[in-house]
Amino acid sequence: MTDVTQPTAAAAPASKINLRAIALFVIVALLIAWTGFTQSWNVALAIVNMGLVSAIMALGVNMQWGFAGLFNVGIMGFVALGGLAVVLVTEAPVPEAWAAGGPRMILALAFGLALLVVAALVYQRMAKGRLRALAMTVLLVGGYFAYREIFVPAADAIEAVNPAGTGFLGGAGFKGGLALLAWPIGGLFAATAAWAIGKTALGLRSDYLAIATLGISEIIIAVLKNEDWLARGVKNVNGLERPWPVPYEVDLQASADFAARAASWGMDPVVASAVVVKLIYAALFTVVLLILLWMSQAALKSPWGRMMRAIRD
Repeated sequence: MTDVTQPTAAAAPASKINLRAIALFVIVALLIAWTGFTQSWNVALAIVNMGLVSAIMALGVNMQWGFAGLFNVGIMGFVALGGLAVVLVTEAPVPEAWAAGGPRMILALAFGLALLVVAALVYQRMAKGRLRALAMTVLLVGGYFAYREIFVPAADAIEAVNPAGTGFLGGAGFKGGLALLAWPIGGLFAATAAWAIGKTALGLRSDYLAIATLGISEIIIAVLKNEDWLARGVKNVNGLERPWPVPYEVDLQASADFAARAASWGMDPVVASAVVVKLIYAALFTVVLLILLWMSQAALKSPWGRMMRAIRD
């Protein structure tokens, strides 16, 4: 009797090194180094930091487009929520604005949230028909006008407080290491928005999902641009607190020890301070990127990751 051993499917071929990707990374690294030597290391490091931030964003896009096959083009809405988190965590509160309309604004937001919860309960518990449609219409339309009666005066009062300098409520005022909390909180904001989008739009596919997510993203951006009481809208919030351990350039330039070190490097203290700050930011971004890369790989090997690939297939 002859025993013929057949190769099993479990003996998968070893993964090959992607030489093309490595070559592209090397070319980009050489171009950045060339920029530093021929133009300015400030410019080169600014490109590096932008690339690291873009890589973090690309991880999220790849999870949706690449692994799940979901054509989501609403990424910038999530980015805007991340920026909002930085303002709400690091910016100091504005006592005058809180005194003018803070409690009423909290009441308005609580009323709006309660209105949505009640509307969801009515929709779930009432039988489908004209009565439910009438109840939902009365509840939402009436609730909207009641909400505006609370919200609009509060927003106007807050925005009237020194509109050139503040005109918003401010944030928690976290400094130093606590300022780093803005990054995970920004992720939590984005995750909450993603959950809401998923509940409403994931029944769609292809171009329809793209249109829906783009529309929701534009709604988020429009709200942040126009609600000055929240984060000054398009007026911008200047002087945001830097996360630990990133120093300020002026503090480095005022240090005699740093000036001596910059001279030993053959650099002007002003240029050297900007380079050091960008290097520290690059180190922070790299740590975050590596953590997220590890987490995404672990997630893709989990049952959830297999489910994501099943959605695509």
